[in-house]
Amino acid sequence: MPDRREFIGLLAGLAALTGADFALLSSPAMATPVPARVGATDVAQLRELVRVLWAQERKLGGGAVREAVIAQLGWVRGLLQAGHSDEVGRDLRRVLSDLLGLAGWSSHDIGLPGDALRYLAQAAVAAKEADDPARTALVLGSIGRVQVHQGHYDAAQDVLGLGMVVARRVGSGELAAHLLCNQARAHAESNNPARAVECLSRAGDALAQSGPPAPDRFDERLLASERGRVLTILTLHDRAHAAVAIETLSASNEALDPARTKRLAFGLTDLATCHLRGGDRETGVRLGHQVVDLAAGIRSERLNEHLGMLRSAASAPPGDARDLVDRIPV
Repeated sequence: MPDRREFIGLLAGLAALTGADFALLSSPAMATPVPARVGATDVAQLRELVRVLWAQERKLGGGAVREAVIAQLGWVRGLLQAGHSDEVGRDLRRVLSDLLGLAGWSSHDIGLPGDALRYLAQAAVAAKEADDPARTALVLGSIGRVQVHQGHYDAAQDVLGLGMVVARRVGSGELAAHLLCNQARAHAESNNPARAVECLSRAGDALAQSGPPAPDRFDERLLASERGRVLTILTLHDRAHAAVAIETLSASNEALDPARTKRLAFGLTDLATCHLRGGDRETGVRLGHQVVDLAAGIRSERLNEHLGMLRSAASAPPGDARDLVDRIPV
């Protein structure tokens, strides 16, 4: 690195920089050295960082955090090479599993299913190395969701079934309910309404049971949101589900944590779509404009795809939603 005056001189003459000058300025900074030993305080700081990154993903979408998450993976893996107790090592692997899970989910959110499955598989390995079956089951649920989105319904059900086996060993009603909602989505997407509704009912029963919380908390509000999503999917095959979907979505959107902006955008998209399919075009269009405004600040390819469903519903006869259709990108 040049001395201070030489460096300032380089910046002052940017217009006349030589190739050698550019090489000097663009050389990467030296990586922060890994400490010789890692303790519980280091793990707590990392856990808080991952919590903040997950919160940002839920607010702004995977595109807002993915690069930052991937940048942290090398640092956390490096810490595993430092000295630490067995307990700290397990905790580090739990943090690594959560970070890899976020890398996978954010990749899925921006439309990179291959990267998503790769990171999620690594997250499952890290959770197993940490001897944490709850995190293992949670990651298997995410893998199943990615496969459902890809249309691989049989493979998704196999993975989700495996997740349920692991979840039963944990004894967490929250975790079982979360996985059952994922199974309900798979059945709804493959046009099996009876099995979808059955899984939703079982999810409600599971959530009512006592037991340890899931690593990613799943409560009545999220269950209601998932129920509304599944019912919306079913309206694609039978509009008779629209009335129940509207009632469920209206209640769940009002109760949703306001920090979960991305989930609210999905929920409002579903609600607008169901109103349009159910015949209340005026309400559907009004909510549609509202969700387009909300989605403008969210970097999520999956949300953009979801808006396509709204666009299709708005484009259907009687064709009185031209202004809304024009605001939703093809």
